Amino acid sequence: MNDFFRKLKYKFGKYAIYNLSLHVTLIFAIGYLLIMSPIGAYIYSTWLAFFPREVLHGQIWRIFTAVLFPPVTSSNIFWVAICLLLYYNFSSIVERMMGEFEFNIYFFGSILIGELGAILSYLITGINYPYLPIYTHFAIIMAFSIMYPDASVLLMFVIPIKAKWIAIAEALIYVYNFVTGSIITKISIVAAFIPVVIFFFLTYGGGSGGNVISNLRFRMKQRKRQKDWRDQWR
Repeated sequence: MNDFFRKLKYKFGKYAIYNLSLHVTLIFAIGYLLIMSPIGAYIYSTWLAFFPREVLHGQIWRIFTAVLFPPVTSSNIFWVAICLLLYYNFSSIVERMMGEFEFNIYFFGSILIGELGAILSYLITGINYPYLPIYTHFAIIMAFSIMYPDASVLLMFVIPIKAKWIAIAEALIYVYNFVTGSIITKISIVAAFIPVVIFFFLTYGGGSGGNVISNLRFRMKQRKRQKDWRDQWR
């Protein structure tokens, strides 16, 4: 599987969107401004949101415009600005660690899985649920927490907490929402988690499915040694 991923990167890596985390954050800002106005919300829900029935009837642009839906929809624009800034900080770190091509696969792959799941749900149930990639957006924090489990994050900008505990809390919330939520919620959660599992297996798990956590720790220690070596010359 690792060989397959390397071949995929060699062949299509040049098409990756560089600094995707910044582009996505700006798209979220545009999407927020759009849906927070009555006219904009109508335009988004009528012409831009991912509804499987409309996509199957030829409105394929919805596959791409679905990403406009932001991770935060609070009416407090100051709070939204802070949340988008935090999202960019987390996602840019994850992007640098993964690599541009890998991050593209991670992000767009999750959305595509969710959209395919929404289409499948529509074909089975006949209910035209909209797919909103909210869980994909928040899965970035999960990826960060797995990469840097001992990093300190200020909860509510005041309380320091280890990133690994945030990942555990997020996973528990996802499990609860999966059990109690609608079919589209279940699809969205699965779509958010599949790229996390696949990416870390392919990138860190080794060809025979080695110990993912051990390989992650090794890479973290290696990066720390490199940083310490550079710092001593400053």
